Amino acid sequence: MSSPTSSSNVPMATTTAITAQRRLMRDLRDLTQNPVEGINAAPVNSDNIFHWNAILDGPEDSLFEDGSFVLSLKFPQDYPNHPPEVKFVTKIFHPNIYMDGSICLDILQHRWSASLDVSTLLISIRSLLTDPNPASPANSEAAMLYQNHRREYERRVRECIDQQLLEGDENDEDHNGKLATDKKNNVETTSSTSSPPGSSD
Repeated sequence: MSSPTSSSNVPMATTTAITAQRRLMRDLRDLTQNPVEGINAAPVNSDNIFHWNAILDGPEDSLFEDGSFVLSLKFPQDYPNHPPEVKFVTKIFHPNIYMDGSICLDILQHRWSASLDVSTLLISIRSLLTDPNPASPANSEAAMLYQNHRREYERRVRECIDQQLLEGDENDEDHNGKLATDKKNNVETTSSTSSPPGSSD
């Protein structure tokens, strides 16, 4: 016979996870039905609603416009009460992005609200690319260059994007001309999955 503690905790944990699943399915449906230009996001696979990939296109008429940035989003079992862990998988040089891809953004920390959804979060991250906050740096070198040596900052940003484009060209050749946008198509294909996972991992 199980103890009162374990028997009372399991239903609560399960209920919390189910609530998170439902909210994530709603966020996914909203993204699918109301797509945002330059943003694609969906679960990595249909078996785990708590792990997503996103692709952000660099905003037009900006330093980042030729770039396409892959992010990983890992949601807690009590989402939306707590924010996801979001990291850039694609290398990027930016004042508010750590070398490991973690992001210094207030709504991912002390200003998170349960009313925020995945779409709003990704819009904010994409806006951060062109509107950094050097006063709260994650990359002190990038922040210093942004404030004091803008031309060198722009060169470093372009260097990362040019490297990304070069690697994309090499991948195209390796796959007999297959387009690099297959990454984005994969996200879009996954987002069309309509059946929610049965349970959390």
